[in-house]
Amino acid sequence: MGKNEHYNAFISYRHSDLDSEIAAGIHKRLEAFSLPRNLRDRFPKEMHKIKRVFRDTEELPLADNLSDPINEALQNSDWLIVVCSPRLKESLWCAKEIELFSGYHGKDHILCVLAEGEPDDSFPEAIRFRERKVTDENGNEHLVKEPVEPLAADVRGASKHVRGKKMDDAILRMAAPMYGLGYDDLKQRHREQRVKRIAFISAVASAFFLLYAITSTVLTIRINNQKKIIEKQHTELEEQYLEQQIKYAQSMALVSGELLKKGRGQAAAYAVRCVMPGDESDAEHQPLASCRYALSNALGIYEADEFIPWGTMEIPEDDFWPDSNEYAFLSDHLGGYQVVCASDYDINRVLIVASSGHIYLYDKSDNTLYDNTLNFLAEEPSDYITVAAYKDDMLYILFSQASEVVCYKWKGSDGYEPAGECSFEERIEKRGRLSEIGEPVESDDGKYMAVQGDDHSLRIYKSSDKKQKECLKSIYDIRGVFCSMKKIEGTDHYLLIYSGKFSYLLDEDFNVTARVANFHDYSEKKKAFILYRYTEGGNDYELFYVPLLEYEDIIEMADEFIGDFEPSGEMAERYGLSDQKYAGE
Repeated sequence: MGKNEHYNAFISYRHSDLDSEIAAGIHKRLEAFSLPRNLRDRFPKEMHKIKRVFRDTEELPLADNLSDPINEALQNSDWLIVVCSPRLKESLWCAKEIELFSGYHGKDHILCVLAEGEPDDSFPEAIRFRERKVTDENGNEHLVKEPVEPLAADVRGASKHVRGKKMDDAILRMAAPMYGLGYDDLKQRHREQRVKRIAFISAVASAFFLLYAITSTVLTIRINNQKKIIEKQHTELEEQYLEQQIKYAQSMALVSGELLKKGRGQAAAYAVRCVMPGDESDAEHQPLASCRYALSNALGIYEADEFIPWGTMEIPEDDFWPDSNEYAFLSDHLGGYQVVCASDYDINRVLIVASSGHIYLYDKSDNTLYDNTLNFLAEEPSDYITVAAYKDDMLYILFSQASEVVCYKWKGSDGYEPAGECSFEERIEKRGRLSEIGEPVESDDGKYMAVQGDDHSLRIYKSSDKKQKECLKSIYDIRGVFCSMKKIEGTDHYLLIYSGKFSYLLDEDFNVTARVANFHDYSEKKKAFILYRYTEGGNDYELFYVPLLEYEDIIEMADEFIGDFEPSGEMAERYGLSDQKYAGE
């Protein structure tokens, strides 16, 4: 660090995981902050951005005496930002930083960020109080402590996602006093700048159109007519922009589906998450039902006891693949296909993967082979399998002539709350009987009826529309035979129940937003789907609750699932991901 290096702010924090996370987030966002254009004329050009922020892991060089460079940085910093938590009081070094900065610049230039705990437990006493000299009736001077209300921002949250959303607002709260501005004014100016970006193109087009109209009509058209034309032009541009955004989002939903078929689960979630806002109420980017459906499939949200497509890896050495010769005799029962993987599943059963892509459980205790393909795979592979391995709840499959290994991660039902048992007859009764092609089936609340077509479709009408003149929604590419339409109590949603593995969740506009595997019932009290799973050796089924998630919960789950994934250059170019900015960042 050079002599007299100037800093806009100095970040003081306790070096624990949470405090370091908050400090790093503040550092990154502050150095990316710039004034809205509609405020810049109030300030010289060099103040339009917050250029330098000191944080010891970023700026502190190797030195024998660390107090010297820190002391120099404190002298040359305009503001001190203190990340406050109950752990801050344990740091004598942070207390010294506050003391030194107060001596150089006073306490009016100290900003607090509440990372955890309550203010009384987290704000240091040096910030919460100030000393003032008073003279008593005898003329003697005394120092008294007075409580003060520090400038503070609150970023507390149960998850990194919640803290990150609060941090954006906290930056505005800290930047406002740095520029001598009010927080509400600065926030409003940021909103105005975002709106102006969209309006700029429209304004240019409107100005050109206005000039052309005035010249060509020689002022024969009145100003009011010009205004109407300009407003119409503006609206059309906004509609065109929105239409392009919708088309792009729909294309990413299709891309997500293609990637999922190839076993690239993280890539599939990434592709569609990039076009979905973090908050469903974001009016500028309303999430499409097709995107939510694609993301639900990529995450396997309402599925359990499944292998969920995860991603791919390079083809490993031969010793990675287990030897299945001990169970090669089972190939005689696989319809001409071979056993390519045999790995212990539990104490009595062996997981068998056949070259056909089917998955079996072989019970060694009674020498029985169970076909569990539909129960174990969210999407059944359609290609021939060369070799496979099952290790640490991950299934690795190398398809014929493939250049990569596809990885499927096991998602069991052990993490869900048990909901009891049901018999085969009870499950069939809940599901409803199979409908015939063209047969109207009324929803359980009596408001709508659904008619299955012979083209893998389902058409929804009002129950009063007996002649089926006005179709409310046509749904295509569905699986199985339609059985019933169930109202999800306490919501505006319906569930289309099918004989196959999946049932389909509809929103208030009858758009498909998710699929539910092995649906049995819905619990309004638990706000959860009740799913069933097979019990080996009998006709009974175990039941368990899978919560119905809100939009924000699904987004948070997607961000955790994606993690640090980034598409390769070849993948980005092939699927049009190169220009995307991941919305989770």
